[in-house]
Amino acid sequence: MLVFVVFMGQFTKIFTYAMNYGADMLWVMHTMLYLLPDILVLSIPIAVQISILMVLTNMSQQGEVMALRAAGFSFFQIAKPLFVFSLILTFILIYFSGWLSPQGRHKVEAAKEDIASKISRINIKPKTFLDIGDWDLFAERVDKSGKSLEQVHLSRKNDNTALSTKINAAKGKVSTNSQAITLVLNQGQMQRLDGQDQRKIITAQFDTYKISIPLVQQATEARRLKSSELTTPQIIKALKDETLSAKNRADYQPEVMFRLALSLSPLIFFLLSCPFSFVITKKAGRAGAMVASLGFIFAYFGLLYFGSSLGEKITFAPLAFCVPLLPVIIGLIAGLYLWRKKLSN
Repeated sequence: MLVFVVFMGQFTKIFTYAMNYGADMLWVMHTMLYLLPDILVLSIPIAVQISILMVLTNMSQQGEVMALRAAGFSFFQIAKPLFVFSLILTFILIYFSGWLSPQGRHKVEAAKEDIASKISRINIKPKTFLDIGDWDLFAERVDKSGKSLEQVHLSRKNDNTALSTKINAAKGKVSTNSQAITLVLNQGQMQRLDGQDQRKIITAQFDTYKISIPLVQQATEARRLKSSELTTPQIIKALKDETLSAKNRADYQPEVMFRLALSLSPLIFFLLSCPFSFVITKKAGRAGAMVASLGFIFAYFGLLYFGSSLGEKITFAPLAFCVPLLPVIIGLIAGLYLWRKKLSN
């Protein structure tokens, strides 16, 4: 069920992208296969947390925990199978998050880049930026046919002749054929900022301006890979490169520990859930176990993403590495305290 929920979240994004650029359902399903490792990395820890509390709650309500305790089993011996299971999942997640998930994301980004360069049609929505080849298109208002635009804004990317090129027009028309997408703009202005001398701005007023964007765009230069597209060994190798830019370094530094913290989540959830469940199950039942599970999940992932975001802003490398481990450290301390308290009783 959890896998399905996460899957549908990703499917909606991919399906919307496909609709904007005219890709078919085969492309959508093929692209979603690349995201399966990423979906599992997110859904497995959540499933583990809920499963542990629900299983122990059920055992407690049926008197199985009391029977095992009467037979001489300690709390740790009762929870040992869950510990082994969590440990196995941790190693699986380390492999998934460090290798399979980044490779899948890289293939997804490559597929999106490829479909965007082979535009077969465009679906223009009002007040929404749309990537069309080398251009970004924005329109305040769009008619129902999607061909008449008002308050149109065009900005060019990867322009080697200028720092930036922008076109603004009061109205516009869109048409497509087998060769190109054509925009006919009316009552507007074009601005070009010189790439060599930023003090030079070229402006031109026009009554009518026609621009054709080829359906197949030629690749200009290699796309800079995001940290989420690089495997863990690739990130570590990049961080050792002294020529790595400060921006990339700030992006790469917390990524390794973010993946490690995500992979360690089954173990942390085990440490927190087992002793906690032995305390609350008799009083709260399954509803209490579910509420506690959601609390642990939101707290862990909230701290995880907060630490990752904070790590990108910290310039001191050792601290930037450690901040994403904040939920692991807090969870480890809290879990060991709960276990010590439970075993002492």
